[in-house]
Amino acid sequence: MSVIDFENVSKAYRLGVNRTSLREAISQTSHNLFHRKDIPSKDAYFWALKNVSFHVEEGEILGIIGNNGAGKSTTLKLLSKVTLPTSGHIVTRGRMAALIELGAGFHPDLTGRENVYLNGTILGLKRDEIAISMSDIIEFAGLERFIDTPVKRYSSGMYVRLAFSIAAHVKAELLLIDEVLSVGDISFQVKSVAKMNELRDSGATIVFISHNLLNVTNFCERVLLLQKGEIIEEGGADDVVQRYRDLEREAALKAAVEDKFGKEVEHSGGVKSAAITNLELLNPRNEPTSEFEVDEPLVIRCEYYANNPIEEPGYAIRIWRADGLHCATIVSPRDYSMNAHKEGKFEVSIGPLFLQPDFYSLNVFIFDRTTDLLHVSRSNVTFQLKGIVRDGKAGVVAPKADWHEVTLQAE
Repeated sequence: MSVIDFENVSKAYRLGVNRTSLREAISQTSHNLFHRKDIPSKDAYFWALKNVSFHVEEGEILGIIGNNGAGKSTTLKLLSKVTLPTSGHIVTRGRMAALIELGAGFHPDLTGRENVYLNGTILGLKRDEIAISMSDIIEFAGLERFIDTPVKRYSSGMYVRLAFSIAAHVKAELLLIDEVLSVGDISFQVKSVAKMNELRDSGATIVFISHNLLNVTNFCERVLLLQKGEIIEEGGADDVVQRYRDLEREAALKAAVEDKFGKEVEHSGGVKSAAITNLELLNPRNEPTSEFEVDEPLVIRCEYYANNPIEEPGYAIRIWRADGLHCATIVSPRDYSMNAHKEGKFEVSIGPLFLQPDFYSLNVFIFDRTTDLLHVSRSNVTFQLKGIVRDGKAGVVAPKADWHEVTLQAE
C-alpha cells in the first residue's frame, strides 16, 4: 500500500510579494480595493515544482537530492502541509512527523518540555503517550539540564537535537527529514543515522533530503534527482547519486572554462593589489590540457601583475576533489623567486598525484612572505584525472603498486 501519492504537483511562488504580518495583508487588500490591480506576467512567478509525480510505498526509504533551489524542501513542505500546491494532488496516509525546518513548530517562550507536549499533541498523541516517551526524548537529545529552559535560549544545535528526538520517538508511520540534521555535531549526526536505521528496520516510511551523498546511498533504497523543480532521474540510490555527481562535475568544468580569468582578491582599502593574467595546466609533453592520467605529473604555469612590487613572493596551490574534499596543499620554498617585482611568473611540476580518477579543482594563492598579505587568488581551475570515477568508495589516493610473484617452498 502506498503511503504517499504525489501526483502532477506544481508549486508557484509570486515574486515580490512579501506579506509578513496581518497588518501588511490587510493593507494590501485595502490597496487592491481602491487601485487598479495589475495583472502579473508569467515572469512574476517562480515555479519551485513543475508537474512532479512519485509514489512511496509502506516501509520504503526515499531519498531526494539535487542542488540548492531544485525543489527538495518545497516537496517536503507540501507533504507536511506547511504549504499547499498550486496544482496537483497529494495524499499521505498514517501519522506523520516532519523535521523540515529548524525549530519549526516550537514556541520560543515555552520550555523544551512544554514544546515536547505541544509538538506531540500536534502530531495526534495523547498526553499520557507523550509522558511515557518523555524521558527517552530528553535523553536522546542530551538536554537533561536544559529541558525546563525556554527554547529561545537554545543554540541551533540544541534546537535540532530536540526537534529530531521528538520526531523520532512519536512512533510515526511517515517521517520527513530535511537537511537540518547537518546542524548537529558529529556525535549527534552518528546517533541520528543509527536512530533512522532503527526506524527503517521497524517498518517506518521515510523521505530523506540531504546533501551528504554517502548517507543517501547508505540509507536510501530509491532516490529522486530534482533539477529546477523537475525529476530528471529516478532509481536505485547508487545509480542516481552517480548521475548527480556527473552533472555537478560537468557544471563545475563548464563554469571554470567560461570564467577564464577568475576573480581578483581585494585587501585593506578595497585596492586590488594584483591580478593573475594567465594560468594554464600542461601535461609532460608541454601541451595545455585539463585531462591527465593518474600516473602523470601536471605542470602549473602562472603569470601575474602586481600594482606594487611584492617584496618576497610566495606561491601556494591547493587541490580539491569535486565533492569538496581537500586533497593537498603545495607551498613554494622560501628560496624560490625571492626578487621583488611587479610582473611575475612561476611554474611548478606536481605529481604524479596518484589521486583516484575524478574531477578536481585548483586554488592558486600569491602572497608576500614578509607580511603574510594575500595579494591574489584564483579558484576556478578544474581538471580531470581520467579513469573510472568511483564516488570516493575506492578512497582518496590511487597509489602505485608493484605485485611480485612469491614462490612458496614446500615443507
